[in-house]
Amino acid sequence: MTDLIRAWERIEAWLREHQCTSALSSLHKPASEEAVQSLQDALAYPLHPDVLQWLRIHGGAPLYRAPVWPGGHVPHDVDVLAGGPEYMEEMLEEFSEQRAEDPEHWAQDPWADPLWLPVAGTNTGESLLIDHRPGDT
Repeated sequence: MTDLIRAWERIEAWLREHQCTSALSSLHKPASEEAVQSLQDALAYPLHPDVLQWLRIHGGAPLYRAPVWPGGHVPHDVDVLAGGPEYMEEMLEEFSEQRAEDPEHWAQDPWADPLWLPVAGTNTGESLLIDHRPGDT
């Protein structure tokens, strides 16, 4: 049994113990292998093994209906995950435009990368990301 499976079992137990049954019952069943392969085919990089394992446990959840991760983050399903790289590209483009307009205000490096994959989000726009850049990240 992997660490991810054990961690998820603890999360499910906590949700049951604290009577968060609507969040738990809102989680999708495992994603089909076809859906996972379609997602992998849509990305320009191989999915992190933990993301693959997660999708084989639960295939995400309806947006904003299963805040099972800290901060009210809802895990994305494969359809939302497939749009992640485009979302990151748009964020990076927006950042670049804002930085060009006022370079002194934006002294820090970009806060988006096409190889970051948003795997969960909140209804206020925060995201949890998996960094797919090569190397130790």
